[in-house]
Amino acid sequence: MEYSFEKLKGRAPGIILQEGCRRSAVIIPLIKEVDGIKVLFQVRSEAIDRQPGDICFPGGAIQDGEEPLETALREASEELLISPDQLDVICACDVFHNASGIVYPFAAWLSGYDGRFSEDEVAEVFSVPLDYFMQTDPVVCTSEMVRKPDQDFPYELIHGGRDYKWPRRVDKELFYLWEGRAVWGITARILKGFLDILR
Repeated sequence: MEYSFEKLKGRAPGIILQEGCRRSAVIIPLIKEVDGIKVLFQVRSEAIDRQPGDICFPGGAIQDGEEPLETALREASEELLISPDQLDVICACDVFHNASGIVYPFAAWLSGYDGRFSEDEVAEVFSVPLDYFMQTDPVVCTSEMVRKPDQDFPYELIHGGRDYKWPRRVDKELFYLWEGRAVWGITARILKGFLDILR
């Protein structure tokens, strides 16, 4: 059998297991105010299925044919009831990837925001001074992910069978605390990634 290795030259790498991952994109909205720059967050509505009540950035799932930035701008516009031209993109931030999803974050200046939001998806919005995050380290805790094979898992095919030494996966969870609120999870990871770039 012959193979065309020539077609592989210059190939851009993909991400293994991307097919099974939820792909989404978010905007980190920054607002210039008289007393400094603020980071805008939203609290997810209790009526939605995925992570109700969590603090997050505006964003959502990437639709077929969409580029991540298109998604981030579209979702932010829908959730914050703004027009896309109210967002001036500063940069693409580092991509977040774990076993269940890939998130493409973008930092952007948000101008002319009047505080409204889509009540179908958002319970409330609030802002935090950027200086606070730049001067405050997150609280760090750990959580362990436990692998639980299906009942019909073919243990006979792997060395050690049921006694196979699965690698431990211990994740660090970050918590930024602000006036009784906790920014944590993927949102905290994305925020820290942006802060590290800014530093």
